[in-house]
Parts: sequence; structure tokens; C-alpha cells
Amino acid sequence: MHIARHSFGNIAGDTIHPLMLQKLYRHSNLGTTINYQGNFIHQETDEALLAVINS
Repeated sequence: MHIARHSFGNIAGDTIHPLMLQKLYRHSNLGTTINYQGNFIHQETDEALLAVINS
């Protein structure tokens, strides 16, 4: 279950609204959802790595 939850977080990234994620994760506090999901948002670092690779 733990791996499935993290896989979902990784796939969701920053594409699903935090309030919907809160419902999906069944968190009672939105802050918990935002902190948890923050571990899976890597857009800035992915873009930086792509810039290095593509240069």
C-alpha cells in the first residue's frame, strides 16, 4: 500500500488540485496534503537537468 500511495503521488505531481488530493489521500488537514505532495513535485529540477542534457 505504501508503494502504491507514493506511486500515485509521483504520477499526480502538481497536476491535481490540492483539495482533490486531500480527498483522495483522506487527509483531514490540507497542510498535510501539501507537505506530502511537495515530495513528489520535481518540475523545476527536471527542467534544469534537461537543460544540461540538451545543451
